[in-house]
Amino acid sequence: MKQLRVILVEDDTALRDSLTDWLSKEYLVTQFESAEALLSALNNFDLEDRIPTCILLDFQMPGMNGVELQTKLKEINIDFPIIFTSGNAQQADIIDAWHGGAADFLLKPFTGEKISQAIEALFEQSSAMKLNTVSIPFANHTTSIPISQREAEVLILLGKGYRQYEIANALNITLRTVKWHRASIKNKLGLNTLVEIARYCDQNKLLIEKTFKSPSN
Repeated sequence: MKQLRVILVEDDTALRDSLTDWLSKEYLVTQFESAEALLSALNNFDLEDRIPTCILLDFQMPGMNGVELQTKLKEINIDFPIIFTSGNAQQADIIDAWHGGAADFLLKPFTGEKISQAIEALFEQSSAMKLNTVSIPFANHTTSIPISQREAEVLILLGKGYRQYEIANALNITLRTVKWHRASIKNKLGLNTLVEIARYCDQNKLLIEKTFKSPSN
């Protein structure tokens, strides 16, 4: 018996059906063509059945978009973790989704295996399999973080959703320098994606600001 559930919200019929076929091998899958369709069907869900559940949510859809649905679900106290998918989301969109509580953000096109890996990782993050919260894999640094003042400046702006050329303009440095600092941040802190950067900035805001205000290393 399948003990994990995926709620799929995707307006592309072919992709929705393909994902449903793929994911149904391992999970209980319920699919919807829009955010409105999911909201209309919520009364039919037994939200107290204790089946660990996540939502695979298209970011850009006609009508209510993914972040608007995310906000609406929070308002009615439905806190299933959300994995967003999108074909052309901007950096600021990804940051907004993360700050709204997104667990992950996958860019299209993706393979079925990539989706499976993301969902599997999400379910594994909760040892009790009660996915009302998502753990943050980055440990707090108690005194400092191993980056320079300039890297801290770049990191803060990346965490706010700035694009690299916007950071270059804001800090009056070249785009090449921004890219160099971005690579250094990745190597020092292991931050590979925008979601990871936003998560890290939220968790370590005070220490980043402390580094930002300290003399350059």
